[in-house]
Amino acid sequence: MNSKLIVYPTDFSDCAKNTMPYVIALAKALKSKIRIVHAIEIGSLASAEKNPTILLDTIRLLEEEAKNKLVKLKERIEAFNLECAYDIVRGQTLFLKEYMENLDPLMVIMGTIGNHGIENKIFGSLAAQTIRNTKSIVLTVPKEAKFDNLSEIVFATDFHIKDTTCIRFIKEIIQYYGAGLHIIHISRYFEDLEQEREKLLQLETEVAKMISSENFRFELLYAKDIEDELAALLENSKPDMLVLITRNRNFIERIFEKSLSKKMVNHTHTPVLVFPS
Repeated sequence: MNSKLIVYPTDFSDCAKNTMPYVIALAKALKSKIRIVHAIEIGSLASAEKNPTILLDTIRLLEEEAKNKLVKLKERIEAFNLECAYDIVRGQTLFLKEYMENLDPLMVIMGTIGNHGIENKIFGSLAAQTIRNTKSIVLTVPKEAKFDNLSEIVFATDFHIKDTTCIRFIKEIIQYYGAGLHIIHISRYFEDLEQEREKLLQLETEVAKMISSENFRFELLYAKDIEDELAALLENSKPDMLVLITRNRNFIERIFEKSLSKKMVNHTHTPVLVFPS
């Protein structure tokens, strides 16, 4: 994994532009380089235009337009004393799997709604596919998110073996921005509460070795519907970021594909940082 590279996909939509402050913020905290990437949709163009000469001219024009926009984005990022490059990729919308395998970056930061605000068509489906298929960390930024500062981060634990590894990574962001870390576990079964309380206390002991106790707090919650409870917590506390691990693939897919999940990801102000399991 390239621990010094953040990939920033853009379709030049408002949501993608809204993602850039998060790209800059995390690149500064993690001391990472940035690679902006834009895809030219060859498949849809080829089905609409059968004349190869016209098709090639159209692709060249789109690439020139994209290059002009990418150069401006690159200059804006470099104004923050960050190293930045860009790529233009010809292919399908869900191009990132092969592209990501070649780059193997530390993180991908992307919007959850694509051009024209079409949910789960462009960046919505791309975000879900990226989370499922990449070994990298993925930060998805909803359209309504507005970067101000990273002062409160919620980490939703399911007692994964990689919890402490992920928290050690988050520590860099916490220290850079002076953020607080709220670690929660939502228990679905009443009979498991005592055992899960013990697990949470054990995790608290491990975290205390890494982070000052002034910067974190732990909470055990009980709810029959975990997604409902998590959505309510985000709505009420309005943290600057939610952190998850993809231990439960079905849970991640529910976040991105069901109506409640759209509320959590696309219609709240909370970016979601997802670690691969």
